[in-house]
Amino acid sequence: MSWYAESWQRMDSTYRRTKRDGYDPPAISKAIDESYPYSSRSGYAYKAWLAARKDFFRKHSIPLRRAKRPAPDLLS
Repeated sequence: MSWYAESWQRMDSTYRRTKRDGYDPPAISKAIDESYPYSSRSGYAYKAWLAARKDFFRKHSIPLRRAKRPAPDLLS
């Protein structure tokens, strides 16, 4: 099984569990992100996870979290 397929299965099982428990989309997103199964967030496994995550979230209409905007500079 490929890294992508394994990641997709992990996300699908987490999605089904959280959907059954009545989680809202941001909470589902957080639960999926917390279910990352590999030890480090680097290398091909992580790239496959991110690709699967992007496709999975689009398929299930889960909003992708965006990076937070940095706080304004105190010296400006």
